[in-house]
Amino acid sequence: MEKLSFFLFLLIGGNFLLVVTCYPNGQVTASCINMIPEHGASAQTTLAPYNITASKNTYSPGEKITVTLQGSDPFEGFLLQARRAGGSAAVGTFTITDAANSQGLDCNGPNSAVSHKSSIGLTKIQATWVAPSSSAGDLEFRATFVKSKITFWVQVKSSQVTTAPASSSSSFNPNIMLHLPLILFVSGILMCYR
Repeated sequence: MEKLSFFLFLLIGGNFLLVVTCYPNGQVTASCINMIPEHGASAQTTLAPYNITASKNTYSPGEKITVTLQGSDPFEGFLLQARRAGGSAAVGTFTITDAANSQGLDCNGPNSAVSHKSSIGLTKIQATWVAPSSSAGDLEFRATFVKSKITFWVQVKSSQVTTAPASSSSSFNPNIMLHLPLILFVSGILMCYR
């Protein structure tokens, strides 16, 4: 009976340990929707010591934006997505620019999110976001930063990135210059007959 109790203790304790250690390899697709790591702890409610910046504050369909995650304290893990402002699904795709430390994830299609590859401490990492072929509307980049297994911030937001205004057509037609000599000639004739 004592052996059975010890075996059950190891089995239950081992499962708990697996839940707490989670995903040091960054394969965190289970966190795609709520972006909360399954670390057995609650997210921090204080201001995160990390930020997200985008290289542009407007975008057009198919355009590329460099997204930078950085902070003064090293972070062991991260999950980055672009979402419609107020939305819950990842939009667009990412091109991995630091394959040694980051990888693409399938949260709403291939490479729709980026995460860490190991728990090495980083203070800065970048990825390139590619806008979808049709406008996704105004959006924000969101990231979960993991400082340690029990210290993490969820859905830290970038400044809003808005859809670029449609290009307005100019009323000036450059082909008018081809007709300028004729216009001047006719104007001259009309002036003579006044």
